[in-house]
Amino acid sequence: QDFKDASDAVKHIFTSNVLRQTALDSLQGRGPSQIFTPVCSIPELEALMYNWSFFETNIHSRSYSHIIRNIYNVPKDVFNTIHDTKEIVDMASSVGEYYDRLHTINSKLAVGLVQDYVEREHIKAIWLALHASYALEALRFMVSFATSLAMVENKIYIGNGNIISLILQDELLHTEWTAWLINNVVKDDPRFASIVDECAAEVYALYEAVIAEEKAWADYLFIKGPVIGLNAEILKEFVDFTAFNRLKDIGIRYQGSHPKTTPIPWFNKHVNIGKKQSALQETESTNYVIGVMSDTVDKEALPALWV
Repeated sequence: QDFKDASDAVKHIFTSNVLRQTALDSLQGRGPSQIFTPVCSIPELEALMYNWSFFETNIHSRSYSHIIRNIYNVPKDVFNTIHDTKEIVDMASSVGEYYDRLHTINSKLAVGLVQDYVEREHIKAIWLALHASYALEALRFMVSFATSLAMVENKIYIGNGNIISLILQDELLHTEWTAWLINNVVKDDPRFASIVDECAAEVYALYEAVIAEEKAWADYLFIKGPVIGLNAEILKEFVDFTAFNRLKDIGIRYQGSHPKTTPIPWFNKHVNIGKKQSALQETESTNYVIGVMSDTVDKEALPALWV
């Protein structure tokens, strides 16, 4: 019903955003297991990669599919437009470029084509693919979630917002462990430590390209008009704010200008879902707290149930 009553601008924003989420999530669903698993050297890390892919493919992509199927009468017609939207295709390509480079080297090794193998190039490909993955998890997904949750702030698409809030919690976890891998692999493996300076310019260029694409996406997303509380300029500021903080987490100094505080403060309550509560009769709650018990009660202070 919200979609039927929405303006053309809101319909464009909602549809474009969920299609982008579908495309990027599908890419990330295949990425970890196909690209990173062949270079995992311990079973715990290999299990992490399969877990990563499971969430992206079996939960997130199906959730986006569920959202679209509940809005459009012929959902396949909407899904098919993903490849017609240049902005979405370009984003997927910028991630896929680094995944493809690593996948090519992994595949050559797997079939025994080692005559032109250079280990240092393999290490660099892993390093760049990790950063491409981090850019997707820490920047691209966060921008798309901010767009989805702006609708919730306007009291529309509440059901969609509940689903996105849960996906957001997963992606924050994926962001944290990708940052952990980037920060720790250079400490544990001297081969990675030796290529950090050599790849520094290319790594930063990778993030610059992502930031530029996200800002161009903001212009495309709001081309028909804004929603209350979010427009292209605010979303661009959010890109800069998020980039500064997320790059700092992996030891990279963001060279662009950025706001000192978040331009969309309401996003924080969706990040920390434990701080919000919805009555179940109002919405499908993701975190409902009632009748909380404590083991620190003074039994002597309790009133008698009978006289």
